[in-house]
Amino acid sequence: MSIGIDAVLKEGIKKFNKHSYIFEKREGNYVSHTYNEFYEDVLRFSSFFCERGLKNKKIALYASNSYSYMVTDIAVMAYTGILLALAEHWNVEDLENIIRDIGFDALVYEKSKEVIVNKLREKYKNIDFISLEELENSKGKAFFDGSLRDTKACSKIVFSSGTTGDPKAVMLSQKNMFANADNLFKRAAMDKSDICYLFLPLSHTYGGIGNFLYSLISGMRIYLCSDKTEIMEEIRQVKPSLFCAVPLVLKKVYRYSLEQGVAVKEVLGGNIKYLFCGGAFLEPEIRKYIKDEGVNLLEAYGLSETTSLISLEYSYNKDDFTSVGSIFENQSVRIAKPDENGVGEITVKGDNIFVGYCNREDLYAAAFDKDGYFHTGDLGYVKDNKLYLAGRKKRLIVRDNARNIYPDELEKILADKLKADAVKIFEKQGRLHCSVYSNTLSYSDNFLETINSHLPKYCRMDSCELVKNNLSTKLK
Repeated sequence: MSIGIDAVLKEGIKKFNKHSYIFEKREGNYVSHTYNEFYEDVLRFSSFFCERGLKNKKIALYASNSYSYMVTDIAVMAYTGILLALAEHWNVEDLENIIRDIGFDALVYEKSKEVIVNKLREKYKNIDFISLEELENSKGKAFFDGSLRDTKACSKIVFSSGTTGDPKAVMLSQKNMFANADNLFKRAAMDKSDICYLFLPLSHTYGGIGNFLYSLISGMRIYLCSDKTEIMEEIRQVKPSLFCAVPLVLKKVYRYSLEQGVAVKEVLGGNIKYLFCGGAFLEPEIRKYIKDEGVNLLEAYGLSETTSLISLEYSYNKDDFTSVGSIFENQSVRIAKPDENGVGEITVKGDNIFVGYCNREDLYAAAFDKDGYFHTGDLGYVKDNKLYLAGRKKRLIVRDNARNIYPDELEKILADKLKADAVKIFEKQGRLHCSVYSNTLSYSDNFLETINSHLPKYCRMDSCELVKNNLSTKLK
């Protein structure tokens, strides 16, 4: 039987118990929760859900990172049902798409989402709406009903980056989630003495699994980011030994180091042992600069469908500035239809590969070849068991904040919403630009605002133009 969250928690209680585990800022100061307190709250939350009749049901979580988010996440996956990790920036239309395409039985939400939730509450009477405050104040009985979640069945649904009106709901089992743990710790050994600063969204696999879930095993202390405008200041305060970052943040670290003449290690608090980078590709010159400063930078590669990781660098690999790490030993990677340079589509097989796209068996079947290898859609090559990226099979714009933008999807939505003949989206000097082709649309000062009103916040356009009879009018 594969490892499950319940077994990990019970082992963790033996090893960590009163160890200070998760830290959250309240009124400007970090307050700690012990491992035992976390475990008891997980049992209490799961008891609450079961008493509400939600055993083996889908429970959506719509909130920003917090201690209560983490408790809810584990309580649902380990003991209750299936956790749907909704992006915190989604609006009413986004949530209604999920209700229509995926469906869920309950929605757990934070207070800041109340206006949006109340609109849904009026329309969807069959959904149980539960505030995090109600959960926090619950007095659920100690949980035990003799049954645990099947570790091979879906326990969590995450939504692949690039989600628009047609989201891919990636179903993950506990077996998927823990498949990569041994190989991660082989490359970067961690224990309860380590300190992690976590700002990545817990709704994504990078933050929710790679950064948080595996801490149940290591017991490392997690300090939650209180405000993304305070990241650099809080890093200096927390002095983490471990930091999971995206290129956008590391570029800021790089520029600050250059401009202020401060060593990268000091910018990161002076205690950094492992600096992970994933979600998008970091330029070789920046990687070289950081490594030359003596920082142990570990480049990673993976997708939601691969439960975050396929490859990761080994520690202190000082001379590698271009690969995305060594392929995990528990995974088989093949390059499909390689060209004369060995470049082709990256395909992978292993216990970490997701169990399905919810309600889209057609998409799931199409993603695999006859040998059972999942096709990532990324182009690359393998050399000495290291993986190198070379582009994207499908049109894709990867932003510095690790958000994936799929132009084809957005173009289809905008053409439909604007009643335009065609829409083209591309990058111009690192900024998103949109060309709208129409002989019937008229110029207006708020045209860019109109375009962006139809798009998720993270992929809104920076500029646009209206093209009529092959003559363009730049609007912004």
